[in-house]
Amino acid sequence: MFKAAIRVNKFTSIAQLRGASLHAQRHDETGKARVRDDAEPGFGLAWSKAENDRDYLAAFKAHKSELGAGERKGSPLCLQAICVVSPEWVEKAGNLHDPDNPHNRQLFDQAKAWAESWGGEGSVIATRLDLDEKGGAVVDVLVSPVRESRGKPVISTNKALRELKEATGERNEYSALQTSWADWCRENLDAEIVRGTRKEITQRQHLSPETYGAVMDKARESIRAPSEGLWDAVRDADLSEGQTEA
Repeated sequence: MFKAAIRVNKFTSIAQLRGASLHAQRHDETGKARVRDDAEPGFGLAWSKAENDRDYLAAFKAHKSELGAGERKGSPLCLQAICVVSPEWVEKAGNLHDPDNPHNRQLFDQAKAWAESWGGEGSVIATRLDLDEKGGAVVDVLVSPVRESRGKPVISTNKALRELKEATGERNEYSALQTSWADWCRENLDAEIVRGTRKEITQRQHLSPETYGAVMDKARESIRAPSEGLWDAVRDADLSEGQTEA
């Protein structure tokens, strides 16, 4: 049996998109430190709406232009969905860090398809599966849902999340995301994939690069253990970081 889990952060500023781009491109110190000794920095699978697949600010601008969408003042620009499955599921089909491993390819494609299943067609602006780190089986998806407001297209992550909550019948939006991702994985990747352990966690607006790395390390360890879940690792990392933001 394998597990699926999700963590979602809200990007509310251009600075966060710019910082995420630097991390994805391994231009920041944290990103550089996470690269394995025998790996090429930035090695992995990536796609975006921009010419540079790891330039999230350019991808966001292209997204707005493509859909003619406006923004609501103070509202999130997009969501960063960190989509996780048990690394053992990827290793069933080959090396964890092999871009040609069919399970890596399927995970990469299905994470985008899942996000657009509730965010809307064309709502994903970028996806990334890092293969240059020690771990794996984690896809970063940036999704910027657009909904109509007073006859005009507007970025509305909150409305998309409310719709998903209603569709799943979950008590909150983050539980809805967790359930939705697990159901999608079971239906489109492997019938043996199940939902991660339910835990109440402290939701934050954005993780610093340092905390993001710590969460991913703990997530990979905990999702391998049948008695533990990703949510334990995320909760502990949130509480230990205090108020530091990127």
